[in-house]
Amino acid sequence: QQITICPNALPFRWNNQSLTAGGTYTAILQSINGCDSTVTLRLTVSPTITGNQQITICQNALPYSWNNQSLTAAGTYTTVLQNINGCDSTVTLNLIVNPNIASSQKITICQNALPYSWNSQSLTAAGSYTALLQNINGCDSTVTLNLVVYPNVTSTQNIAICQNALPYSWNNQSLTFAGTYTTVLKNINGCDSTVT
Repeated sequence: QQITICPNALPFRWNNQSLTAGGTYTAILQSINGCDSTVTLRLTVSPTITGNQQITICQNALPYSWNNQSLTAAGTYTTVLQNINGCDSTVTLNLIVNPNIASSQKITICQNALPYSWNSQSLTAAGSYTALLQNINGCDSTVTLNLVVYPNVTSTQNIAICQNALPYSWNNQSLTFAGTYTTVLKNINGCDSTVT
């Protein structure tokens, strides 16, 4: 007689014997006529199968579905399945979750630097802007830019002088007669300031 069992069926009871492993066993029985009858059993114990797997996902792939489980965080998870012989098979998953990264940056520019190019966007005014990038692990990385735009400043001043004060020195210029003159200076923020 040949019998195959799973490990969790051990010890196996057979003809008043408690069998604890696979092998060939014999028993002497009495036939209906009272004669000895030798019976042989070939007992096969299917091996217990264990498996390990490692899966790496991005944070935005959570919850992760695995063998009817909804996994919400990184960790080690175990499930018991049926192998091809109908015996328990234990599978362990090492789930690695790479984080999505959020960062912010502040950039200050002068008005004459507009439009400002940032992550394939052409920004035309001050404000808060967001871009979705891929980080080194291939996961989403959200970057927020706070764009500050300092204005270019224009101002006008009137100066009256007497003719004998010519030439008149004004912002590294030597003015020899009356008129309108312009110069570009840097204001306190380092941006162009046009003075007339």
